[in-house]
Amino acid sequence: MTRIFYLVVLSLGHFLTDINQGAIPALLPYLKEAFNLSYTQVGTVLMVSNITSSVIQPLFGYLSDRSTLRWLLPAGVFLAGFGVALAGNAGSYWLVLLSVAISGLGVAAYHPEASRTAHHIAGHLKATGVAIFSVGGNAGFAFGPVMIAFLVGTFGLAGTRYATILTAVMAAAFLILIPKLAGFELSERTAAGSKKTHELPPNDWLSQVKLIGLVTLRSAMQFGVMSFLPFYYVNHLGGDKSLTAYLLFVYLGFGALGTLAGGNLADRFGTRSVLYASFGLMLPLQISMLFAQGWLLVLLLAMAGFALVSTFTVALVMSQSYMPRNVALASGLTIGFSIGMGGVAVTALGAIADLWGIPATFKAMTILPVLGLLLIASLPTPALHRARASLGR
Repeated sequence: MTRIFYLVVLSLGHFLTDINQGAIPALLPYLKEAFNLSYTQVGTVLMVSNITSSVIQPLFGYLSDRSTLRWLLPAGVFLAGFGVALAGNAGSYWLVLLSVAISGLGVAAYHPEASRTAHHIAGHLKATGVAIFSVGGNAGFAFGPVMIAFLVGTFGLAGTRYATILTAVMAAAFLILIPKLAGFELSERTAAGSKKTHELPPNDWLSQVKLIGLVTLRSAMQFGVMSFLPFYYVNHLGGDKSLTAYLLFVYLGFGALGTLAGGNLADRFGTRSVLYASFGLMLPLQISMLFAQGWLLVLLLAMAGFALVSTFTVALVMSQSYMPRNVALASGLTIGFSIGMGGVAVTALGAIADLWGIPATFKAMTILPVLGLLLIASLPTPALHRARASLGR
């Protein structure tokens, strides 16, 4: 029970951190209208968010591997909400970018330290344990648009200032729990007879680079839908702008369910099998969404979110297996840098939308699952699952 409790605490912090990161795409239509932005400028807002929240995560991971920095847990979750609060109250486009950057830094600070801690608490069922931690983040992404729909719908764009309430409470809770969290991790390391860094297997950098490329493709698909689905639904399908947040909720909510399912399936059938299934399903799903509307579109969004985000935990566990000497850095590279690079690609998708329209952007994204399948074929089976296979597990 103690193990589960701390995983849930970290997952709740993950939820409150990523609910603010997930809020940014839902803010884009309101910011576009308030500041008369082009689609390229809209993509730039998301790019800044992803550079600060994701691309620089490996730096925090490197620092966490060298010296435990648990103060990043309360600081990260607080700044994530504080930046979103500022974004809705900014007086110019440049201040919006600054506010988004502050929120992103909070997100970047939280993830590697929290992922490293969850890795040690999870025990021998890494995928399942890390899935408990990960589902909080993906659920946060799902509720981010709903939070924005409520705050902006009730209080106007300035209502984002209330985004700091729950993150401040969570930050205070972390300040109280950090000593116990540290003691628990120390006892887990002692019980497991943890090896010194130089006694662990060497890092497999080639496989890590391939995995980064795969997660970048997955992230580009996810952020592409998050960024441009609202405009596709309103401008191309003639839908109601107020419903776009709920479409994103369906997409990301089923993605959160996929996170738990993916972790369990990876422990049973192996990580590469889950990756193949996910990217194999994404190709027909993305093509089908080009011709769907109404409830069929909702169904396809739910299926696509479930299939795509089911790889979140899988990729994180594989990354940590490829880099046993630098677990926090591996986390930063996988749920940080590579996800952020996928977000950077959204700027290019925005340029496609400016030149040829939103439907062309969705057509361009159908190429990404094919590239992903090619990369999966080149990935070796992680040592974790090779060991289980040799024991007949």
